[in-house]
Amino acid sequence: MLSNLSLSRLGLLLIAVMALSLTSCNDDDDTILGIDFDDDGTLFLSSNTSGMVGVVNLEDGAPDIETFTASGTDADGLYYDTDEGNLYQVDRTNNVLVEYNDVIDDLDDPNGVDVESRSTSDFTNGRGLAYRNKQFVVAQQGSDENDNANRLVVYNILTGDDIQTGYAFDTDIALWGIQFVGSDLYAVVDKSDSVAVFTGLLNNAPGTMVTPDRYIKVDGITRTHGLEYNAEDDIMILTDIGDAASDTDGGLVILRNFSTLGNLTSVGAESYTRIGGATTTLGNPVDVAYDQDTDRIYVADRATNGGTLLIFEGTASGDVAPMTSLPFPGLSSLYLHRDN
Repeated sequence: MLSNLSLSRLGLLLIAVMALSLTSCNDDDDTILGIDFDDDGTLFLSSNTSGMVGVVNLEDGAPDIETFTASGTDADGLYYDTDEGNLYQVDRTNNVLVEYNDVIDDLDDPNGVDVESRSTSDFTNGRGLAYRNKQFVVAQQGSDENDNANRLVVYNILTGDDIQTGYAFDTDIALWGIQFVGSDLYAVVDKSDSVAVFTGLLNNAPGTMVTPDRYIKVDGITRTHGLEYNAEDDIMILTDIGDAASDTDGGLVILRNFSTLGNLTSVGAESYTRIGGATTTLGNPVDVAYDQDTDRIYVADRATNGGTLLIFEGTASGDVAPMTSLPFPGLSSLYLHRDN
């Protein structure tokens, strides 16, 4: 039989557990005493026409897209900060990097999702977004509005999450998707079949001209836009939009065991798997995300029905139908976040 003291201690423990469960749970995960019982995945979507940000809970049955109002009608690259629960986005309407506060928690809030901070306007025609060690890099693609200047614009994240203007590197390649792999920046060379590698990009003197240390040419690609590298599965996925004027000739190139390619400057078709053909409905796939937990590939296709999220099995190849297709007008960029 328990003593009164034991019963009191038991009651206090139960109250503590209940309090922790109430304060630790949110729309994305359930954590009690530090144990995560729900390994949710969340996919974020940008649009360059709708003025909305899309949010997909990947573990909540059949996927559907919830939305909140974006800072601008035209947007591109995304990054989700796990520690702060904040989402960063390249706002092409106002030419700023914008930070949204507590996105997952506030998604169902009647007052909507708040903008936490905005950068100064230091780029035009921004595309991809990459993050490393409290620094962001925005890819500015050369265009008439910026005197055809291709530029990598660096921002610092200060204590309190303020976005501080940093500096820029000019470069001589047309930019689109970018991603840090360690300290190296991998960058799509737009209007080509190649990826450029800037070794130790942020070690360069601020404001200098940077030239890729090497190029990786992928035979069979017409024009690449999006890239995604996953280190745990050692897989690199590139999108091929084909002819930008066509909405039927897109494809995906999947390079497994990517690190074993070493310093190759050219990759032949025998080294990769390709997804493409009429059944895939790939038109202009502009960005891609890979989920290692479920071995699925998420594709932002800008041409298919004016914007469609396409989901493929990671083992797919050839002319295969996507598992799922979800419309999202103007879909321009993706970012996948997992709790683990």
